[in-house]
Amino acid sequence: MDPYLYLFFHVLSHALLGAIIAYCFLPKNNWKDRVVCLCSGALCGIIPDFLGDRSTAPWSHSVLIAPFQALGVAYLTKQFYKKASFKLIWGSSILSVLFGHLFLDYMGHDIPAFYPVSDKSFIMGAITLGDPWIWFPLVIGLVWSLLLSNKSKSPVITSILFVLIYLVFRVTAKEIIEEKVRVQYPVWEKSYITVEPDHHYEFPLNPLHWLDFRFEISSSHFSRGGDAGILGQKTDELFWYDFYPVARDITLVHGKYSFMYSAKSNGSLSVIDDWTETGFNFIMGEHEGNLHIFKETLNGEWEEILLRQSDD
Repeated sequence: MDPYLYLFFHVLSHALLGAIIAYCFLPKNNWKDRVVCLCSGALCGIIPDFLGDRSTAPWSHSVLIAPFQALGVAYLTKQFYKKASFKLIWGSSILSVLFGHLFLDYMGHDIPAFYPVSDKSFIMGAITLGDPWIWFPLVIGLVWSLLLSNKSKSPVITSILFVLIYLVFRVTAKEIIEEKVRVQYPVWEKSYITVEPDHHYEFPLNPLHWLDFRFEISSSHFSRGGDAGILGQKTDELFWYDFYPVARDITLVHGKYSFMYSAKSNGSLSVIDDWTETGFNFIMGEHEGNLHIFKETLNGEWEEILLRQSDD
């Protein structure tokens, strides 16, 4: 996918949701009011990204700073909305920043939500930003409302409700898949399961493909993963199953698990089989054409017990 196309729909989602939130609260007595209202909300929806990247300028994506970001837009909007109260404009602008940008970002990637009180990042990871199941209903609702002569808010409210229901569905599906994978692929040591959308920085033309997920199960010695359907289909097939004889350290960085490898690490094995025998766990894997078998010791480490060349 063209990265610029991905960026366009990413920004479009923020701008549309911000604009529609403003459309629900600000007066729309004529077409000038409508244009000002939509531009104000759209600007609020994208302003955090204009102020800085969340990794280098974490304050730009903090809910604690959002009211101050909205303040500047509200002041500018007030110059065109002489009859509307500043409190109404500012309140609408805050909602457009919080929900039009920060909430949507949280659903897709990590944000330092409470910076500077805390630099911890939060992430739901249930959607890919630019998802057509979000921006397309918003476009339909907004265009429908603009075409109605009675200035009805019903179409935009309906589109927001659709998006909220979709987000709830995505979060629920993510939890269902995580639990299914946990049961289907038990790990002998403490493990971490990541379930995320299957399309990052991609743009499949079929909207149904945007509903798919992928999963990864990670631990100190193991890593395996594959695709998952809307509600957990397709999890039976693993795309990879790797074993690390030397344990890795796992840390949480920006809402995602990161791995540190020991200097003693000599790579990983592609697992062919695993089993338990006489109370001990065994792994058979392949590395550079050679088969290896490892046995877990009583202290949780692994030792190789058999080494032989493959027949190839």
